[in-house]
Amino acid sequence: MELMNKRQEEIIRMIVKEYVKNPKPISSKILAQKLGLSSATLRNEMKELEKAGYLSKPHTSAGRIPTEKGYRLFIKSLGGKLEDTETFEKHFNYLFEQVGEETRVFIGKEIPMIKTKKYSLIVTGFKTPNKKHEIVGLLGPTRMRYDYNIELINKLRELLEDYD
Repeated sequence: MELMNKRQEEIIRMIVKEYVKNPKPISSKILAQKLGLSSATLRNEMKELEKAGYLSKPHTSAGRIPTEKGYRLFIKSLGGKLEDTETFEKHFNYLFEQVGEETRVFIGKEIPMIKTKKYSLIVTGFKTPNKKHEIVGLLGPTRMRYDYNIELINKLRELLEDYD
């Protein structure tokens, strides 16, 4: 599945949001109530999204949960607020050297110094009034409120840029 339609994008966004609120597999019934589509249509779409790697199904009778690829699509759907994530080398210092004055999101194995899928890292760099380069970040579970936390990190960056 190379091209994704708007309905599939909305299904992924809704599954990520619902899963962040309540970490249980999201059923087609829950989505049907929220999106106004039939459960059968949603099951078919979810099956296609699972084949494409955006969702996974923990067991046969379960709903779906987002994969790292699904979370990544959700992050991209937030719009022009973020720079694309680059792959970094393993060393922690390298991360600090590479983060400029933009916000970056690393999900799961994208985090250079952690070898697990359980965490995500949101980082941003900035310069203080005395021109010193600083970095601030938030490490949390993969199942987090990305939209809220990205805004939080960006606001913190703004406050710290003005702090002397």
